[in-house]
Amino acid sequence: MVLSSYQLPKYHKHSIRIHSYEVDFNQKLTVTALFNYFQEIAWEHAHILGYGFEHLLQKGLFWVLSRVEAEIYRLPQWTEQVTLLTWPRGSDGIFAFRDFEMYDESGKRIIAATSSWLVLNAKSHRPVRINWFSDFDFAQRNALGRNAARLLEAGGVPDFSEKIGVRIGDIDMNQHVNNVKYIDWAYNTFSIDHFKNFYPARVAVNFNAEAKAGDILAISRFQEQNGESLVDITSADNNKNLCRLMFSWKKIS
Repeated sequence: MVLSSYQLPKYHKHSIRIHSYEVDFNQKLTVTALFNYFQEIAWEHAHILGYGFEHLLQKGLFWVLSRVEAEIYRLPQWTEQVTLLTWPRGSDGIFAFRDFEMYDESGKRIIAATSSWLVLNAKSHRPVRINWFSDFDFAQRNALGRNAARLLEAGGVPDFSEKIGVRIGDIDMNQHVNNVKYIDWAYNTFSIDHFKNFYPARVAVNFNAEAKAGDILAISRFQEQNGESLVDITSADNNKNLCRLMFSWKKIS
């Protein structure tokens, strides 16, 4: 199926040229920029379909990202033209699913991802059921063939740890830490030498609780026996897990 066949309302796509401020020292797209792309196109498509930020706010509700998982076959480089595609994939209980794919100029799929979202009550911040979401005529496609993974707690002693404070620039329009900030904090626990040799072939993120301005967070990175890296971001006050992330690596050829 060619990209031109993916059309509204089931699908939404952006043509993107990779900017200099979205790449790292390897001139490759950063993971944080990638996940910002996912977040932005998801908001935009939801708005087009009539259940975006403003629509839910009128009902005293708002969307939150619960889990996201991406497989990266190749990271695009500076000035490269790519197409980002997204589509909603139905729901199960309180979770709504949305998938993403990125294609290069030749039409080759270079990134695939899936995400799970919740709708929260604006006053109680408790999840609400989204029976209305099932009324949409969804695309019958699954980018990864599965839903985003639930990540389990790591064992042992971390090989890296630090504490940071949440600052005003970390806060989004829902008055808590922006989703991508957690990914950025986890990503920056690795050295520049690591990224000279490896790139993230798989990234999975579980958003478990919200952090707010002024909070102190503890970041711990664990090396798993299979070579994966697991990062826990917790509240330094009560050790409550806020976000758990997993990175799988591939050698840069």
